[in-house]
Amino acid sequence: MALLDNVVILDDLADSEKAQLEAFCQEKMLTTWEKLFDEWDDANAMYILKQGEIEISKNLNGKSVVLWIVEAEDLLWEMAIFSETWKRMASAKATRDTVLVTILSFSIQQIMNTKPELLEKMKWLIEKRMYENKITQWKIG
Repeated sequence: MALLDNVVILDDLADSEKAQLEAFCQEKMLTTWEKLFDEWDDANAMYILKQGEIEISKNLNGKSVVLWIVEAEDLLWEMAIFSETWKRMASAKATRDTVLVTILSFSIQQIMNTKPELLEKMKWLIEKRMYENKITQWKIG
């Protein structure tokens, strides 16, 4: 289970559940400044950053604004998976060579249906990021 080892947000999953989830995971590599996705793209996966750094930016008033930087062992773009539109609300690109674990959205939903405590962790993380987004937009706008 090397792909999902040491991923804190998944600590509540049993080894068998991690193994089930890992069956739907892939490792993905990005080079410096390579885009992972653009704002308004369809969301079909979430990512766990293993190495590197991802810049999250949003187009505000015709200008690209950096909202935050995602660093190793953090989740990347779980918000779109839980939104009603399933659309990316910002863009993501690597600021240096990066390694990600890709988890397809249907796999996450299946695990969340059987592990509600993980769903609560994800909701908390989403709410925190949405709050941080609003503060950033307020400061800029």
